[in-house]
Amino acid sequence: METIKDVRDFKAFLKSNKEKIQTSTVNASDISIHDEWMREDKWDEIYKKEGKNNGGV
Repeated sequence: METIKDVRDFKAFLKSNKEKIQTSTVNASDISIHDEWMREDKWDEIYKKEGKNNGGV
């Protein structure tokens, strides 16, 4: 895979991988509220930490 350098590269990546992306996506409403990925407070902490470490994400 080539390095994505700008938005144009990203759009080209999405276009060339559209089918693969669509077949591997998951509808968030199908994920149980008890799933660890759905625990918002955990992710809020991660985002805050990353913002401090990376100068604001």
